[in-house]
Amino acid sequence: MHAYKLTATVEATALTFPREAATFRGGQQILGRRMLGITDVSTFDITLSAFDETFHSLITGSSIDTTLATSNSLTTINANLADPPQGILLLTLGFQTTSGTNKYITYGYSNVQIAEASAGAGSQAGGENPNPSRYTVTVSSSTRTIFGIPFSSTTLGAENNADFMTRYVTTLPVALTSYKAASSDTSFILGYRPVSEHAGARNVFSLNGATNHAGVSGVDATTGAVTISSATAADWHQVVYETSFVSI
Repeated sequence: MHAYKLTATVEATALTFPREAATFRGGQQILGRRMLGITDVSTFDITLSAFDETFHSLITGSSIDTTLATSNSLTTINANLADPPQGILLLTLGFQTTSGTNKYITYGYSNVQIAEASAGAGSQAGGENPNPSRYTVTVSSSTRTIFGIPFSSTTLGAENNADFMTRYVTTLPVALTSYKAASSDTSFILGYRPVSEHAGARNVFSLNGATNHAGVSGVDATTGAVTISSATAADWHQVVYETSFVSI
């Protein structure tokens, strides 16, 4: 299973987390202030330049119907579904370091639900993106990182071994592949060509929630094949790897 790559993303608003503070005042003076922790974690919006039916079906838990009219497609907003599917969201931006090196930063949300914010508007206007699609992202705390590895197994020092988001800085953008193994499987295929054949430098592998670099004996940058130790049935492999999104 490969993460779906959105190609029509226009913008994402910021995740905000206001913090409560107590102010100590006496003798007509501010004597001190103490932070009391966050009071909320906001939703944020993603805007797409146009409707993406594959993305829409994934986040609404609905299907794309091509049987009613085989040359066309039919989708639903699935408004009566109270609890949309949960998933992982990666938002990647390019930036340049103070030393002039181009890098990418991926905001990784390990536990989100995404819902269509509005639908049906239209405009005869020209210009840039006159009829965009907008979605609202609800973020929940997670005990696991985007790599499938618990916060408790990292050196991040996250309070309560959980958090809402991580930042991952890389040389190239990243993609994610998950694979549920059958008994005795010794390989699986990534969604795109990786740029590195090394496990642990630019590719992060996990097995059933634990780092698994030692269990990976080969990564083919042309075929995307990952060679693993003989698997037990239902072993869960997860890979976050750098890529230029060249198809296999």
